[in-house]
Amino acid sequence: MLTTALRPRSILALIVSLGLAVGFVLLSQWQLESSAQSRTVSDPAKDVAVPLAEAAEAGAPVTAAQADQLVTVTGEYRDGSTVLVPGRLQDGAEGWWAVSALTVPDSERLWPDAGGELTLAVARGWTADPAAVPPEPQGAVDVVGRYLPAEGPEPGEELPDGQVRTVSPAQLTNLWDVPLWSGYVAAFAESPAPAPPQLAPDGTLAPGAALLSPELTRLDIDQQPTDDSVNLLNVFYAVEWVVFAGFALYIWWRFVRDEWQREQHPEEYFYFEGGTPRDASAHGSGGQVHDERVVDEYFYDAASGRYYYYDPAAGEYYWFDDQPGGPAREPGPHDRTQDRTGAHHD
Repeated sequence: MLTTALRPRSILALIVSLGLAVGFVLLSQWQLESSAQSRTVSDPAKDVAVPLAEAAEAGAPVTAAQADQLVTVTGEYRDGSTVLVPGRLQDGAEGWWAVSALTVPDSERLWPDAGGELTLAVARGWTADPAAVPPEPQGAVDVVGRYLPAEGPEPGEELPDGQVRTVSPAQLTNLWDVPLWSGYVAAFAESPAPAPPQLAPDGTLAPGAALLSPELTRLDIDQQPTDDSVNLLNVFYAVEWVVFAGFALYIWWRFVRDEWQREQHPEEYFYFEGGTPRDASAHGSGGQVHDERVVDEYFYDAASGRYYYYDPAAGEYYWFDDQPGGPAREPGPHDRTQDRTGAHHD
């Protein structure tokens, strides 16, 4: 069988099969990559603080790459700008967020069309008592927090004055009458400028970071929830392509095996029209008996170990092509041992 596999035609078939198998494996790999693309995973680089102007483009929507980035920004809180956002949970308790307007100096260049200095909505902290919310810190303040995308507006009953349902810069820009960044910052630390921000040497939030208003609890907001799940449909397709790759190699193996078996037992693969198979222990003339088996027009010559058949049109016997065996017999009855191979019937 190895000899059959090393024939040029078998090698060519193997190359084609391997090419198909490699293609199927690449498609399987693509499906596996697609199954992971939809996952949301934590990015350690987003826990290293960068200036807000570098992390987010003013006047543009917040992208997935910008969301959850730890940022630093220096500005002054606008007096009396604080609004409360109800229904916020902190350690299992429901309360309010205190959101204030932070005016960022020298920010006109970041968004010339805004026509003035830009303002950033800052969620300064959480409180369980809306009446205990302190006023905005005075003077220049360095804020360290996580930059988050805007929340959508939610319909509902009228809220008391000074409260909004969501942190929506589109709504706050009308309330405060100032141009805003399209996202907002959840503050983790505040410190009077020009003191350095409360950061560790590696740029992450310092362990003892605190807010300027002790009445507020620092917000506990991590990056978006990590989703380690995979798309099972893509995984199924990936397995399917691997099966196809194995099937391509199996087809080549069957091709070689059938070729080899056809050579070993040609009577099982060659057929003529008409006749009913019959067996005979002797075939000859003139009283001579030969060790032969006859099946329809197919014959086996035990001395040479070869199969032959009779061609009625030519009136002669022919050996099957590519048949291993010993030397042809000496001329005998039916002139069958004229070693001709001019006819090969599939």
